[in-house]
Amino acid sequence: MRIAVVGGMGAVAREVAVQAMEAGHSVGWLLGPDDELADPSLETDFPQVLTIVRGAWDDTDKYDELLRGSDAVVVALDLHHTPAERFRPTQHLVQRAMHRTHVERVILVSAHGSGDSARRLDWELWARLNINQLFYSLLGTRALCWSVVAQYSEQERVLLRDQLRHTVLRPAAV
Repeated sequence: MRIAVVGGMGAVAREVAVQAMEAGHSVGWLLGPDDELADPSLETDFPQVLTIVRGAWDDTDKYDELLRGSDAVVVALDLHHTPAERFRPTQHLVQRAMHRTHVERVILVSAHGSGDSARRLDWELWARLNINQLFYSLLGTRALCWSVVAQYSEQERVLLRDQLRHTVLRPAAV
């Protein structure tokens, strides 16, 4: 199986890529033009199954290159490396490339509290698990932590408007 990973430098994207390669799958991984892998040995440890595609986040040709021949794509955008306002447009770019390259399966890593999970969210627990979000609140940028959930929700809405086979994962800590 060939899996395309969109999420660049994030820990979840890295873990998805590593576990897939360890299981014998081929991985295409989209990185920014100047991104360096946190673990450069990945390229030497998995030379037969890892393909790095470098390009700007909004380069449609790079998404096509990444997804061509893939069986599925994992979108795991990370707040430490991707501005939240890029979540929705990136999801659009991925899905358009999926249609052009005939990839039918997408796994979206979102966040607990986004989409329809907001109704069932224990906000007190969420705040304890996301202590970094509380720091934003203390620094007077409380709106930022809620905007993150809003951006993940927008990303999910983009996905759900399409007819692609999908899975949405919502880890409790973002």
